[in-house]
Amino acid sequence: MLGWLEVLAAADDRVAFPVLLWGVMPLVTLGTAVAFCLLVLVFKWGLLGRVRPGVHPLWSCWCSRWDFFYVAWQVYARYPLSHLEGTLLLPWYLRAMGMTIGRQVVLGGGYSQVVDPDMLHFEDGATVCCQFQAHTFEDRVLKIDHVTIRRDATVGDAGVLLYGADIGEAARVLPHSVIMKRERLLPGRTYAGAPTRPI
Repeated sequence: MLGWLEVLAAADDRVAFPVLLWGVMPLVTLGTAVAFCLLVLVFKWGLLGRVRPGVHPLWSCWCSRWDFFYVAWQVYARYPLSHLEGTLLLPWYLRAMGMTIGRQVVLGGGYSQVVDPDMLHFEDGATVCCQFQAHTFEDRVLKIDHVTIRRDATVGDAGVLLYGADIGEAARVLPHSVIMKRERLLPGRTYAGAPTRPI
């Protein structure tokens, strides 16, 4: 930032200043944001590779790499990616991170950083506005498993899905509901509550 201010201060003529301000600076800023997002993508595949369901001791090397990756995502890529929410570019990035996102999936806000992208599977036509807990720490052990939202299912705002949750085809989960570990919701039904119950 200080370097840019020095460059702008040195560009005192009327031609160079607008070119720097409206041409060079936006391109460099965009390039930096893209570089950080690519760096986080390299961290994901270099440190973790394809993540599979499993159990890992809290103080293991794997958990340390897993934690480092998510801190790096939050620090370097979350802010630039937040500007892509609601566009077709964010799902491309999330797919590159390992998420399975079908066609015509609607993602709500908050997907600029996703914990456990390999564990999240959204089938065609799903509407997803919820939060995910595809992992838990139980007795100093990290447990991680898949979360699946089937075709045309809808999970409302501020809902929470724990690992192993499977939302049936065309099922509807109302806002602020909690789907418990390894809970399977039947297709075509409506659910609400914490924990969820059919209504």
